[in-house]
Amino acid sequence: MDINRCLAIVSDIHCNEEALGRCLNRLQLMGFENMKKVVHLGDAIGYGAKPKEVLAKVRTFGLALKGNHEDYLEGADPKKVNPNALKAIEFNKTLLTEDDCKWLLALPDEQTITTQAGYKVRFAHYAPEVPYGYVENKGDVEKSFAGVPDDVHVMFVGHTHKAALMSMDEKGRAQYLPGEDLKKTFGWDTPIQLDPGQRYIINVGSVGQPRDGDPRASFVLYDMGEHSIRFIRVDYSIEKTQEQIKDAGLPTHLHERLSKGE
Repeated sequence: MDINRCLAIVSDIHCNEEALGRCLNRLQLMGFENMKKVVHLGDAIGYGAKPKEVLAKVRTFGLALKGNHEDYLEGADPKKVNPNALKAIEFNKTLLTEDDCKWLLALPDEQTITTQAGYKVRFAHYAPEVPYGYVENKGDVEKSFAGVPDDVHVMFVGHTHKAALMSMDEKGRAQYLPGEDLKKTFGWDTPIQLDPGQRYIINVGSVGQPRDGDPRASFVLYDMGEHSIRFIRVDYSIEKTQEQIKDAGLPTHLHERLSKGE
């Protein structure tokens, strides 16, 4: 894997300045310095206490998409949205300027590129064709691929806060590897060669609030020439982030869950 050919794909930062900073530091230590090659898949805001600081960094990225928490800036049905999420968004809005909110709401929902090596890559916040963007098993993988154009080689998504690799071979056979299976099969921080004959949906996990049992920040590197990926997990000061959430007066559950990775 050549770091100079890589995109860094992050998602669901959720105002966690500490986690994002550590991820960017990790990239710098790896020799990755071009912030225009960072892609954010949505939900920069929500849940956490540092929206301005996170947004300042996200606005330097080459591509940023809109997630559901950005949509909540315009309002949300309290019967359908977690009340903790709504409280956090209302708090975030007290710190964001009108320009910040306009910028976030104007972000695209998805983007597709074709690499120099000829691979077509799609970025989105949600996995398609499944309720609320959640893929939990092979059946969900099959449904989701129905929403991915046949000429797209790999689609990167976030939203669930759970790292996962999903694939569909030429015979229509689906495979679903959630975080625990990824760790057993490949191990974190290990290059995974993608098969050009298969199509993939890859959930990059969450920078700011992982929910796959591992509290470390999660993101993915994609080598655009080699067509390979690498799931990266990064330690950060969970305690500092928890203190920030407490000091902001946000719901207790939002800081307690960080140390559990749930």
